[in-house]
Amino acid sequence: MNINVKPPVGGQVDWLIVWVSLLSVCFWAFVGGELFCRYYLGLGTPPLSVAHPTIEYMWAPNQDVYRFGNHIVINELGMRSAHFPITKPSGEFRALVVGDSVINGGALTDQADLATNILSVDGALYLNASAGSWGPENEEAYINRFGTFNADMLILVLSTHDAGDVPTFAALNPKTHPTVTPWFALSDAAFRYFPRYLRWKEKDPKEIEIPPARSALAAITRMMHLKLPVCVITHATMMENKSGVRGQGYEANLAAASGVPIIDDAQFISAETGYQDMIHLNKVGQIGLSQAMAKCRAVVFPKTAPL
Repeated sequence: MNINVKPPVGGQVDWLIVWVSLLSVCFWAFVGGELFCRYYLGLGTPPLSVAHPTIEYMWAPNQDVYRFGNHIVINELGMRSAHFPITKPSGEFRALVVGDSVINGGALTDQADLATNILSVDGALYLNASAGSWGPENEEAYINRFGTFNADMLILVLSTHDAGDVPTFAALNPKTHPTVTPWFALSDAAFRYFPRYLRWKEKDPKEIEIPPARSALAAITRMMHLKLPVCVITHATMMENKSGVRGQGYEANLAAASGVPIIDDAQFISAETGYQDMIHLNKVGQIGLSQAMAKCRAVVFPKTAPL
């Protein structure tokens, strides 16, 4: 059987077929990339932030999302904690823990692995009031707005750099504090993480010592004098943990002057196994942080703390 196929007249290319083929390849590449980013990397549903007139910003309430395969729960009060009754049940021990991304864990920490969740068992509840890059003034403003939730004690988790961290009330950066869910997981990867990866490959991050701000130091002091027992956990960076040498130490000095117990989390966290980067903790580090929090309770309430 003979089949006669006529070549394009004058050797011309059928551009319609070319364009349809290119569009088809691009479409399926987009679909494949979107599925990979959304279901393998867990992108496309970042936890969202909202601006606040006195706190500067906080987590948007009532979120239940997955990021990089990690479960992230934000309750109606913008805490990285599950819903809880405001009225404390009889016999419950309740601690309000405030801090920044160290206790928040971020997208790389599953809800179950947070230090506050590890301790929230056997009649105890450790509330996680935190957000990435919060400083003492943000934390104090949150307490002023929402109160202390009938907590038995307040645990302040402070790092050396916190004494210089002050609110700016600038517009939230969508790359670090998104306020809307992106349409596509691919755009989430392309605009939020790929540029950050390139910067990371260019040079290693350096620890920068930030000079203290009077307003931040004043906020720390006021929180230490709230009408409930207070304990301070000083968080060591990886380099501080390795060297044993801390930065300026204003937080510890203020705690000592106020008669507030101070717990150094470096005694519970290994510099070799407890960090995911220079500052933040991995799953093992969160266990160590939970031990520091438990030590706070034991120091403040020696007769009621669990063995």
